[in-house]
Amino acid sequence: MSAPTLRGICAASVFFSLALTLLPEGRERRIASLCVTAALVLMLLGLFRSFSWESYAVSLAEMQSASDAIASSAEEQNRALSRIVIERECGEYIMDKAAELSLAVRSVRVEAVWSREGVWIPRRVSIVLERDGDGRARLASLIEAQLGIPERDQEWSVEGNT
Repeated sequence: MSAPTLRGICAASVFFSLALTLLPEGRERRIASLCVTAALVLMLLGLFRSFSWESYAVSLAEMQSASDAIASSAEEQNRALSRIVIERECGEYIMDKAAELSLAVRSVRVEAVWSREGVWIPRRVSIVLERDGDGRARLASLIEAQLGIPERDQEWSVEGNT
């Protein structure tokens, strides 16, 4: 005799409930209800008896491994996105400060590195100017003071003179 399936148990419970509604109120209905309940309980016990705990444990371990891989991938993607955001915001900051100092900047590229503290820190910057200006030294010192990028890690060039 094969073990009942969950679909079979559901079908039997629907059939039994329909059969019970056809019985008249009274002693016969109570006895039939008791028998139906006992039959359904036995079917459920049969379902659990045929349950493979070994395959359940293997499946659970596989799902945990897949979950760990997904979490690791998500953490890696979050790190990469955080780096992009930090680099972009630092670049925008430099462009804004250059505009305040009347420096014509063509492009800014900031490179961030992962720190021991677990955050992205701007480490290098490459700035291409349309033309050299008086505010260049002031901007270099602002970048060092505000972003922590020392002047030795700031690469400056003028468009056409690279």
